Amino acid sequence: MYIKKEWLGVVFVIAALAGCGADPSSQPDADDFALSNKVTGSVREWDVEVSASRAKAGEVTFAIANFGSIQHEFLVTKTSFEPGKIPLGVNNRFDEELEGIEVVDEIPEWPVNEAKVLTLELEAGTYELLCNIEGHYANGMHHMFVVE
Repeated sequence: MYIKKEWLGVVFVIAALAGCGADPSSQPDADDFALSNKVTGSVREWDVEVSASRAKAGEVTFAIANFGSIQHEFLVTKTSFEPGKIPLGVNNRFDEELEGIEVVDEIPEWPVNEAKVLTLELEAGTYELLCNIEGHYANGMHHMFVVE
């Protein structure tokens, strides 16, 4: 099998996490309620895909590849808003200081064809995994994530 040189880093990160229990070949949709604290996934126009929609409280690791054609960011937000319903401001982004939202942490904008890893201590609650670059959230770049 031939892998482009620029994809080697992405393949390595996802393969490493796959060995820790996440299945990178399985990219469930929002209706899939797989549970894992080792989550692989990707961002692209206009979607956030992850290998699990639930985790147990504690350490959760996200290995996320940017398979889009432009830079994206990956925010883990704890929120009381329904998925896709965070109110947007005039710049077509939401205010990250808005009441009802806590940005737990993020992978800042990163280049296409690269993967990044983010490890967090998450408490029980409802989270939204998303991109808050202008217009991206409104175009569907969000995914509900539940920590039990």
